[in-house]
Amino acid sequence: MEQAADITASDIRIPFRDIDMHGHMHNAAYYAHAEVAVAGLWRHRPEDAGDPVYLVRKSGCTFHRGLKLDDLARFKVSVTRIGATSLTFAVAVSSEGRPVADLEIVWVAVDPAGRQPVNVPQPVRDWLKLFLA
Repeated sequence: MEQAADITASDIRIPFRDIDMHGHMHNAAYYAHAEVAVAGLWRHRPEDAGDPVYLVRKSGCTFHRGLKLDDLARFKVSVTRIGATSLTFAVAVSSEGRPVADLEIVWVAVDPAGRQPVNVPQPVRDWLKLFLA
């Protein structure tokens, strides 16, 4: 029997475009890959025609060690908080079983037209509970 894919994890091999002049991955590239990992999870959410849009409100990163060209890295997403209008995702980055970085990304749900905060829809809230850390 085939094993189901883990929608919370994505593996990447660090490309040359992400490497700085010191041979390590650019700090900004951690955020870019973390956002791709969150989007990989997010594409499985329940959708409705009246859904809000989500904007990044805050993000942060704690670095443990640098990634280098061709390192294989795993970006593992979890949900750490489901607020009334906001969602907090944690992305743990590891390579060879060792921690590399921990990122936090906070989204806020907003009305598409007025860009004012709105409540996260209940079906999305219920689905995200499956991924609470």
